[in-house]
Amino acid sequence: MSCILFSRPDHDSTLAYLYYYSKGLVDYSKNKKHKTLNREKEHANRKEIINLIKKQNPNFIMFNGHGDPDIIAGHKNEIIISKANSEILSNALIYSLTCSSGQKLGKLIVTKGAICFIGYNKDFNLGKDPNSEASPRRDKIAKLFLEPSNILVKSLIDGCSVKVAIERAKEKMRENIWYLSTTKDFLEAPFYAPFLFGNYISLISYGDVKASI
Repeated sequence: MSCILFSRPDHDSTLAYLYYYSKGLVDYSKNKKHKTLNREKEHANRKEIINLIKKQNPNFIMFNGHGDPDIIAGHKNEIIISKANSEILSNALIYSLTCSSGQKLGKLIVTKGAICFIGYNKDFNLGKDPNSEASPRRDKIAKLFLEPSNILVKSLIDGCSVKVAIERAKEKMRENIWYLSTTKDFLEAPFYAPFLFGNYISLISYGDVKASI
């Protein structure tokens, strides 16, 4: 049985979407009988996350939040992972659903001993329907952006390798990009396609792509 840790802040409108979509991943991990550690909202803070990593040694960690090339943040944008403590992720597989943390920090995390880092080397784009922004579950545009991320994590929870999980996520991205580029369902659809393509090209990994949970 593997140990999986989720860090799920929910303090602004963008993170509310990530929070909503990752709830199903927490439930999926539990149903697959993994030891599942979920720290959400104000509990997705530096002290609690770092203490759990030290005490539980999770095999897989998913970080939701904001980020930049040098940090991964949690509740109220408190810095959880940076250059100063990147070695704490050694021997773990990491997925960082944050902006740009794959640009520099992800590489450093792997050099400090992490098995593999999956993330984005540019901003993670999240398309939203202005008419549904107050309710993530009804936002059909956001689903097109976050569904591939969920496929990636579910594939890892199922025991797939990093390589296979990323391939499945990118396959769904291509499908959704094609839909946005060709559909007549709503006039704004072509506007969103380049932003999802941005996620497609910025999704990267460092380390052992044959690794699994």
